[in-house]
Amino acid sequence: MSSPEPILQKADFGDIYVQPDPRAYFATLSGYDYQIPQEGAEVFRRLLAACASPDHVPTILDVCCSYGIVSTLLKTGLDMSDVYAHYARPEVVAMTTEDLQRADAAFLEAHRRQQDLRVIGLDIAESAVDYAVATGSLDVGFVEDLEREDPSPGLAEVMAEVDLITTTGGIGYVTERTFQRLVDVAGPSTQVAAFCLRTYDYGPIAHALAAKGLVTETFTRTFRQRRFVDAHEQSWAVDRVRSLGLDPAGKEADGCYHADFFLSRPAEEIAARPLATLLATLPEL
Repeated sequence: MSSPEPILQKADFGDIYVQPDPRAYFATLSGYDYQIPQEGAEVFRRLLAACASPDHVPTILDVCCSYGIVSTLLKTGLDMSDVYAHYARPEVVAMTTEDLQRADAAFLEAHRRQQDLRVIGLDIAESAVDYAVATGSLDVGFVEDLEREDPSPGLAEVMAEVDLITTTGGIGYVTERTFQRLVDVAGPSTQVAAFCLRTYDYGPIAHALAAKGLVTETFTRTFRQRRFVDAHEQSWAVDRVRSLGLDPAGKEADGCYHADFFLSRPAEEIAARPLATLLATLPEL
């Protein structure tokens, strides 16, 4: 009997998000040159600089934050290669989770450079959120499924302080339901900065945000997320982007996921500082 045809779909890395520490997460994703958190940190840093003021500590809510990697990159001088190298060190591989947690807290503190930034994490992976809070990567963490339920009173309370709702890899796991529930309890000046793989349609999220008065811009280039696991995943991705009317040439057809970047904010903010101006000097990684 011949073996069944493989199912074409996005690779499932669910197991790496529920471990008591992030070693499996980084060991697995480093093998596929996972870089989108670095891209996100570069973009978010520029957006925060544009609204910085001496008497205001900016606050980010990172959706699907996992182990707090975006927060780590924002708050420290580390980049993804530094983080991958840290978790590949033999002494780190051999540590207990408790020892690693202490070591990671010291590691992050030694490289900290951004003192005036508060990052709140949101994810359904409790162990990942707890670990990120314990090491100081995240300032606060919430384990909630906003696809199914409204924000808890605690999350709703802190949303009033959030300047920027971010996500680098969450869309596809979360939909417009999550973003609708967040902006419903956010302040009027809160913006949404989202990287969305080209295999998913951002339109429903942009439509939900428009109902709250937020206008969505798209940046002029795409951002590489990671290499495909195999030819089956690549075939799925190429078919998906084509079904959305996009051209995979030079992107998915060349072996990597690519994401678009969307920024949603009030129209007056766009008139004052267009997205192309905010990200004019952004380097390509």
